[in-house]
Amino acid sequence: MILQIISIIALFSLCFYLYYLMLFIKGLRTSQDSNSTRRPGVTVVIAARNEERNITHLLTALVNQNYPTELFEIIVANDGSSDDTAKVVEQFSKKWENVKLINIQNREKVISPKKNALSQAIENSTGDIIVSTDADCLVGKQWLKAMVACFNDNDMVVGLSQTKVTDWGKARLLHKFEHFDFLAMFAAAAGAISSGKYFSCSGQNIAYKKEAFYAVGGFIKIKHLVSGDDVNLMQLFRKAGMKVKFAYSPHSFVYTKSIENWSQLLSQRSRWTSNMKWQTILNPEFYVYLVSTFFVVVLPFAVVFKYWWLAVGIVILRVIFELSFLRLGYKKFGEEKNRLKFYPLWFILQPVYFILVAMLEALNIFSWKK
Repeated sequence: MILQIISIIALFSLCFYLYYLMLFIKGLRTSQDSNSTRRPGVTVVIAARNEERNITHLLTALVNQNYPTELFEIIVANDGSSDDTAKVVEQFSKKWENVKLINIQNREKVISPKKNALSQAIENSTGDIIVSTDADCLVGKQWLKAMVACFNDNDMVVGLSQTKVTDWGKARLLHKFEHFDFLAMFAAAAGAISSGKYFSCSGQNIAYKKEAFYAVGGFIKIKHLVSGDDVNLMQLFRKAGMKVKFAYSPHSFVYTKSIENWSQLLSQRSRWTSNMKWQTILNPEFYVYLVSTFFVVVLPFAVVFKYWWLAVGIVILRVIFELSFLRLGYKKFGEEKNRLKFYPLWFILQPVYFILVAMLEALNIFSWKK
């Protein structure tokens, strides 16, 4: 009886999952780049905590942007760093007038230190557009220009974030898995956004109109959530009827550092998964997609011995649709096609990976970076 129920759940999950994959494919196929020539004032906000090793690289890239210097500023919110993060930023601010440092106090008194730091940075901003990334990310010279070009009648712009794996052949299994998984998630996010379904985004590469940010109350409605300065903020925009755009220009892409070990990867993904339960309130449809994805990956293995034909059927359909979706995503993001050969190993590792992440999140065994 239990296996029959599991089989029914797996079958329904497959239907939902395939529906959303087709939706993502349609979104990726019909998406178009934006080429607005407007040059509004922009403020780049960065919440940084103990990032002295990374902040120099990011600030160097930012002060050299192909965007009028008088039209953008960079605000680094030093969130109680115990290293020389503040000193590094101060050195930049002495040389470049558009680099500013604010020191966040009493971070231990708030539930979400990162949202608190970003809020204070935005309060001190002068730009009409807020662009945000993380201190350990790297951006191209035309990043700001490419992100701003997407602001026509849109209120928020989401960009791609990916790890940089230069030599794929020599890369570790961990880094290949992380890179492949990252791209799959962003392809889904891009396809969803381009289909009018605002599911997810990353604070590593996001921008929004400041007036829109304050129109939804900033982070006030989600200040009780430790994370979610990105995806949960997007849901507030969605609920307010605001428009979101995905930036497909390669110039808008951001690179983030690869994870160091499997433990860090699982902890990071468990942090992200902790936002899942709040989607039942913020975006129930996104929650349905997340649950169906989990079930379609895990449940076939639970019924394979009794209903092997069902398990095999689910796997075959999943592979066919996933490969079609991933091929399109790779093409859209200019990714090397040979990296798709990693798919079989990613497919095999996913059930174990999903279960471990779910268990760590349920037991609250993960650490917060910010």
